[in-house]
Amino acid sequence: MSRRALWFFQRVAPGEIKRISNPSMQRFLVGERPLQHDGDGFVRCIGMSLELRDRKPATVARVWFSKIRVRDDGRVDPHHRHEMAKMAQAEAQQLAESSVVVAGHRFAQRRLSHLGEWRPEEKDLVALRAVVNTRAGKEML
Repeated sequence: MSRRALWFFQRVAPGEIKRISNPSMQRFLVGERPLQHDGDGFVRCIGMSLELRDRKPATVARVWFSKIRVRDDGRVDPHHRHEMAKMAQAEAQQLAESSVVVAGHRFAQRRLSHLGEWRPEEKDLVALRAVVNTRAGKEML
């Protein structure tokens, strides 16, 4: 019987990845727990959805790289989520009202992705591969 699991990691510095337990990640996302930012006011997280077989990791279904703006104390900045939601709503409204093909929504979509996503460097991917493969006990990435 196959099941799904979520694993979370944080990039604490370029090329340095550490695991975050699911309860810790949940506490961080609701503002109950701080995480140290990269020096630019953002915490860079890696989420991974895995398929399990017999309670063991079998395959990686999806990987995503998110960046979350935090306050000086390392807790989630509640205004950042509001800004992202407002931008996404404006983008959807523009698409719904437009009868002419315009490219403005593509720029808005790009701005939105820059607010909430990050692109890992090669050394981040190498470190992630090492952490995931060690945790899984086999080569997963």
